[in-house]
Amino acid sequence: MKENRKRQITLIIIISLILAFFFSGFSLGKEISNIEINSNNEIAKPILKIENSEKLDINNKNQEGSYEFKIKNHNETGEITQVDLEYYIEIISPVNDAISLKLYKGNEEIALENNKTKTFLLSKDKKQEDSYKMEIKYNQAQNTGAEDIFQEIQVKVHSEQRRV
Repeated sequence: MKENRKRQITLIIIISLILAFFFSGFSLGKEISNIEINSNNEIAKPILKIENSEKLDINNKNQEGSYEFKIKNHNETGEITQVDLEYYIEIISPVNDAISLKLYKGNEEIALENNKTKTFLLSKDKKQEDSYKMEIKYNQAQNTGAEDIFQEIQVKVHSEQRRV
């Protein structure tokens, strides 16, 4: 009987300890939640406007000239670009020693590497207008061919949104 009583007391103590651990705050659980986010986003509007002067003809009588153009970050209505834009200028021209080209931004000559300029920035924070002038000279004495040169020189502006 004493052994039976010891066994009952031991069983009660073990059950009490198990219940104490069970109610002591240790818990495991899993939670699943669903969050719904609504937004109204618009695509940013980039503005890159190029204004250029009239077509320029260089020939035996008119052997040099200037071609002027402007690159702007705003339009006629005053809207400014909503993103920063990076751009560079490429001059596409067949190679001929009789024709020399120089490009100026304002009064500063811009170096051309493989007929391309370095990259410039048009900011989204304020109106900006970059003015360029390309001087073209034809030296007929350096023309090694029997005929005059007939070619077009194209100015291309390549732009992309600035990466942040």
